[in-house]
Parts: sequence; C-alpha cells; structure tokens
Amino acid sequence: MSIPASSLFNLSGGVALVTGGGTGIGLMAARALASQGAKVYITGRRLPVLESSAKHHNPALSEHGGSLVPLQLDVTSKESISAAVSQVTQQDGKLHILVNNAGVEGPVTHFTAEDFKEGASPESKAELISKRIMESEDFNGWDFVFRANVHALHFCSVAFLPLLVKGNSSPPTGREPGSSGVGTSGWTAGIVNITSISGLVKSSQNHYAYNASKAAANHLTQMLAHELQFGAKIPVRVNAIAPGLFATEMTTKQSSQATGGQSKVEDLDPRMSNPAGRTGTEAEMAQAVLFLASGLFTTGVVVPVDGGFVTATASNR
Repeated sequence: MSIPASSLFNLSGGVALVTGGGTGIGLMAARALASQGAKVYITGRRLPVLESSAKHHNPALSEHGGSLVPLQLDVTSKESISAAVSQVTQQDGKLHILVNNAGVEGPVTHFTAEDFKEGASPESKAELISKRIMESEDFNGWDFVFRANVHALHFCSVAFLPLLVKGNSSPPTGREPGSSGVGTSGWTAGIVNITSISGLVKSSQNHYAYNASKAAANHLTQMLAHELQFGAKIPVRVNAIAPGLFATEMTTKQSSQATGGQSKVEDLDPRMSNPAGRTGTEAEMAQAVLFLASGLFTTGVVVPVDGGFVTATASNR
C-alpha cells in the first residue's frame, strides 16, 4: 500500500496558531504547517517582525495553499491572550493546532571548570557559587522566565481550548471521519508545546531559571494531556517537542535572517556537543512538528529533537 506524505500530513483548510512565530523555531513550525496547506497565525509582541516574516514567506507558501497571518500577542498578558482568541473566533471560529513556542532565556550565571579546579576547598567553592548567583540573579528575573515559559503556556492552552474543540467538528480537508485519505481516521485537535532538552537534564547549563522553567513546561504538558483526555474527556491532544541546539536568534544572538541553517555545535555552545556533531535544521524541526500535529494516536509525550544529546548524557536524566 502506498502511503504518500501528502496524505499523512495534509492540513489543507486547517487553522493553526504559533506563539513567537515570527522568528526562530516558531517560524520553522509555522512554515511547516503552512507548507501543508494550513492558515497559520504567527503571534508575537513585535508586529513589524511578524509582518516582515509573512511578507517574505507567503509567496512560496501560497503555492501549497497555506499562509502566515500576523497577529500581535503578548503571551504574558491575559488581556492580550483573550483579544487574540476573540480575533481568531471572529475570523475562523475554530482552531486545529496550537503551538506554544514563545519563551525567554532569562538570567545566566556563568561558571567554568576553572572555578572548580582541583585543590579548591569546598568552602571556597561554596562561597563562589553563593556570591556569583546572589549578585547576578534575583526574584524578578526568575518570575519573568516562569511567566513567559510556563504561565503563558498554561493560559494560552486553556484560552484557546474551546476553539480547538470546535476544530474537531470542522477538520482539515481529508481528515473528516470516514475519509479515504491514507492514514486518516478523523481528526483530533492538538497542542504542541516547544520546551527544551534543558528541562530533561540535571545540569543547570549556567541558567537555573530557564532549565527549571522548561522542566515545568514538560511536566505541564503531561498534566494537560492527562486532565483533558482522562479527566475532562476532551478530545484535544497535548504533546511537546524538546529541541536541542538549533541556530536561532536566542542561540546565535543574530537576526532571524542569519538563522535557521545548520552549524557546528562548537560554533554556538561547546557544552551542547551531541553525537550528530551539528545543530538541528529547519527540515528536522518541521518533521517533528508535523508528526505531532498529525499523529492522532499520540498524546502526553515529550519528544527530544536534539541530535542525541539527551541519550549521550544519560547520567543527567
């Protein structure tokens, strides 16, 4: 039996929303969904960035029936989230896929091997750790990271939940119950959270707040999946992608025009060395996004897309 990818991942007529969708991994996810025919709202606080991305990519995406639609949204504001829900309700009245991608890095406290060289006493090392963290981090910084990386994920998910349920009643083309498309068995709306492998390892990687927030985001993903499927019996799937190192604005500190390609890991962050020996590509992120968006038999999972980093550092799990 032939199983063409166009049947497995067809999202024609679908409606998606990607937070932080103007750059980086969010834009990779948005382009992946639009390339399969979906109308994708790309959201963020910087409207000019969203408009620039849509203008740049829409000519090519229109050839596949998809499009990027800029929508200003501050995911740390309940009022802004509610306004975005109202806009999508007015324009489409449904949502098939929500990608919670927006996030921040937060405070970084640098330590090196030299800081803990052999012969240094526990007392001196403890003093160093205490002094450096107390000087470089504060409660406001931690609150900021959790507000963007955890709280926003929670409130965006529950705010758009009614629209996702409505999307089940009007699925993308070829996803209707009983349709003849290969691999289709109806449609179940889905939430895809972009978290991080930093939430899967025990190492702080010099940013305690970020790693703690991503661990919380991974667990919140599984909590939402459980509560919706087994508690409330609501047919909406919730999964997460935990990316390793990809060339994005956050990791390269460069503009979005200079990111998205493949680089050597050592050129970005030597601590993130992986068996693949490189960063992830846009195509590899697209594969993961489309699988979780279309994999109707999958919910409550966190999928590392990391070149084998977590596997190679199993002692950190």
